[in-house]
Amino acid sequence: MKHALETLFDRHYPDGSIALKRFREHLAEAQLDFDVEASINVLDSPPQASFPSGLPSFIHYYIYGTQFGTVKKIPVGAGDPAHAFASDGIGLNMGCPIRLSHALDVLFSLKSEDQKEPLAQIRARRNHFACVEELLWLTLWKQQTEIGRGGELVPKVNGNKVGDVDWFFISRGTPIYLEAKFRPTDWMRTQDCGGEAIDEGFFGEIGHKFPSEKSALRKCVAAITGFAEPRHDDADNSFFALCEKKLLSTPGLDAILYRSLLGPIYVCSLDKDIVAQIFALIRYPELCEYPPCYPVLFNRKFREERAAFKKPARLPEQGRVIFAIVPDNQPSPSFQPQYPYRCDIPKRGNKGEPHFQNIPPFLKSSSDVRNNKP
Repeated sequence: MKHALETLFDRHYPDGSIALKRFREHLAEAQLDFDVEASINVLDSPPQASFPSGLPSFIHYYIYGTQFGTVKKIPVGAGDPAHAFASDGIGLNMGCPIRLSHALDVLFSLKSEDQKEPLAQIRARRNHFACVEELLWLTLWKQQTEIGRGGELVPKVNGNKVGDVDWFFISRGTPIYLEAKFRPTDWMRTQDCGGEAIDEGFFGEIGHKFPSEKSALRKCVAAITGFAEPRHDDADNSFFALCEKKLLSTPGLDAILYRSLLGPIYVCSLDKDIVAQIFALIRYPELCEYPPCYPVLFNRKFREERAAFKKPARLPEQGRVIFAIVPDNQPSPSFQPQYPYRCDIPKRGNKGEPHFQNIPPFLKSSSDVRNNKP
């Protein structure tokens, strides 16, 4: 019987055995603070009427010691900030080996001096997933050359260093300075998890490392990875309103890019020519490059509490943001099974890792029965 990793790499690489060998070599070289292979687990999504073959199994590694998980503090009331940290899932305390494989390929392709900071970040439990997602932004550009750390673009302020830009590279002859961010608490914004609006912090810590004026010789770009696609409707315009606010207040920032873990890439700017230029530089991943879906497993009772507490999301907006969606100017099509998948956690491993058990539709979990839940 194939090991789960062999199955996964065969799904997503033309030659899975060679890719898996390289992945294991990179893991040995990276010396992470946790053992990826020892923590591999599989979450199956069994067949049902609307998905006769089920969904592809979620083959993942678990990291204990992140700030997320169902082992964390239980939220007390709808407004408790603990809601953001009380779930298990991709990018929270579970990782995709394919995403890690691509990130390590990028990391070890860099010059040795440019590897030091990201290597320290990817080794650390709390920074690991953010570093993976930030490295993956370097895989999304056409005809890319001269990849390295971005260095300092802004002179010291009152003797204090503003900070180095994450990355510099050239794409089709265009110099790009890229600052990348991962927003793990954005899982709450997905429709299944309650559909929270974003707040000011979503675009926080972006732009201050860039000069105060644009230059014709380069493009300064911020790139954010989250979980849910932007909305712009009567119920919620928070993404584009706050994106506009950030771009207006940061004149040296040419564009903001946004993608969910598996969704299309939004190119946002105040200038339509910049949108068109950057749109043409972006390489969208091939269909089989990554798994088709990732789960976040949340407590349904907590979701109902959040929904009752949800705040209005219409914000002031001038309509200045121009955006395009890579690859084909269409949001991702949404698909939902007829019956949402439900899990119980009958036991945990010695590191607190949840062992999930699927609950067939209409059947209560054993914990519901014990607690007399309807």
